[in-house]
Amino acid sequence: MPALPTPTRLSPIRDDHAWHFRSISGYRTHVRLRVWPTSDGGHLVIATDLELGAGLINSAESLVRACVREFGEPVTVVRHHPPYGLPAPDHDSFEVLPLDEKGTARPKQCTDEILKLLGASVVGFPGDAPPGPADADAPLVPPQSVQVARLVAASLRLTQRRTIERRPDGVPTKSGPVAERDLDPISQLRLTAPVLNHLSHFIGEIVVDRDGTAAGAKREKRLAKVAEALQKQAWELSQLCDELSSEEDEQG
Repeated sequence: MPALPTPTRLSPIRDDHAWHFRSISGYRTHVRLRVWPTSDGGHLVIATDLELGAGLINSAESLVRACVREFGEPVTVVRHHPPYGLPAPDHDSFEVLPLDEKGTARPKQCTDEILKLLGASVVGFPGDAPPGPADADAPLVPPQSVQVARLVAASLRLTQRRTIERRPDGVPTKSGPVAERDLDPISQLRLTAPVLNHLSHFIGEIVVDRDGTAAGAKREKRLAKVAEALQKQAWELSQLCDELSSEEDEQG
């Protein structure tokens, strides 16, 4: 495995939670992208698979080329699969993606090297990593109550407003969003459709018939209909996204 460049700092100079690039098939893939400057004057890039669609499993070459276009040479690209997904069932997996003379990626495991360079903060999804030593086998995922609270808080930020202008006497005169919009429509759809789909499955697993009563059975049926309707809406969002993508390709 080629030696990884040494970062000049532990915190990334860029942390983009929805950076996108085009795969060889033209599909827009989103990743969490973190970038560190390195001692050789280049950059170390870690792309975290968000497990949307095919994810990063078959997009190594497209990812590397997109990073070269964005950051220039030299750039070292590392693919990161968080734990409990198909590519990394038990713990985080990091792979450096060098390209050979034919432009084909030859992934090489570098989990231990990455943890030694950057520590435990690089593992898991945002906020999953516990404080302490860099240990990729450590428990990473908080309980459901934490995840649901994050989801509620994050969704609140999507529509919450704040005062951005006041009169000299302090009276608010203008409001604006708490979270500034930075995603184009295709990315908004590509990211929210799977979220809605996952949420529909989570809702479908809620137990509303704990005692096996007739009333509880009716509630179970009503809940199943709600979950099914949400899944259909998620599919509709995906179709809207595909239509926009097709139009973009025709215009480009």
